Amino acid sequence: MLGQPLKENAIAIVVNQDFARYAKTLINSIKKNWVNHPPILLFLTPDVDRELENAFSLIPKVSPKRFNPQAFEYRELLIDKNEKFESKSFNDAGFFIVNFWSDLFSEYNNILVLDADMLVLKDLSAFMEEDSFLGISAANERILPVFSFNRPLLSKALSLTNAYCKALAMGIFLPPFASMNSGVLRIGPQDRTPEKYRALLKILKEFRASTVGDQEIIYLWMQKFNKPISFDFRMNFQARFFNAIENNQIPIRFRRKVIEASKDVHILHFNGAKPDSPDFLHHPWTKDRHDLVALFNSYS
Repeated sequence: MLGQPLKENAIAIVVNQDFARYAKTLINSIKKNWVNHPPILLFLTPDVDRELENAFSLIPKVSPKRFNPQAFEYRELLIDKNEKFESKSFNDAGFFIVNFWSDLFSEYNNILVLDADMLVLKDLSAFMEEDSFLGISAANERILPVFSFNRPLLSKALSLTNAYCKALAMGIFLPPFASMNSGVLRIGPQDRTPEKYRALLKILKEFRASTVGDQEIIYLWMQKFNKPISFDFRMNFQARFFNAIENNQIPIRFRRKVIEASKDVHILHFNGAKPDSPDFLHHPWTKDRHDLVALFNSYS
């Protein structure tokens, strides 16, 4: 609130029913490895069952908050008159993230937004001291704009070109070699302003009919306000990196930094196949990584 001092930092996690079980494991890892962690704001979509909500409410420094997606501006921008989603990548747990730019959380200093499918392995207090925005590279190498995340490039060529031109018309230049992962975001107080929030919503409105997800929208906003991508992969080390290092599959421009980060992982991200699924040990990204399954289970 205006005129009031900022409170301490906060950790924010947003989950639907499918990801709520991962939030439990993530929170356990935070409590073990980051003893003096900030309060955890846990946002639950309407489908999360009451039993889980009650279980979370018993954990010290965790505040579960059920939210109605229809109550927020971002949802209006993503629905047509027939109330059908216009974005194929849309989900409420993902796009709720735009609310952390609004004045709903103005009493907090830094807000650290974490995907639920993660483990925090180190104390992150020093990481939270800098009051600035931070988003981390996904260590992917693309020859077309950021909108090519994990999709066949040739079949999307026309729509990608259209999206690139639309971004340029908005004064946003997208480097040809860039991608980011929104699993870890540190949002400082100077970025939670009406101007920057409205800019984010404008970008969301312009691209709502495209095949883009929340991380592409955030990356567009970062480019508009000259927020550089971080290459500190310790803070968002994807489980796929271990096999990619062994198989020499990390793009050359990121290889040294990813290898260095592997020796001091702070946040481990299980994007893709999850370690509680049989697919995990057979997926090319994480094939035979029994060590990662054991690590995940130690926090379950």
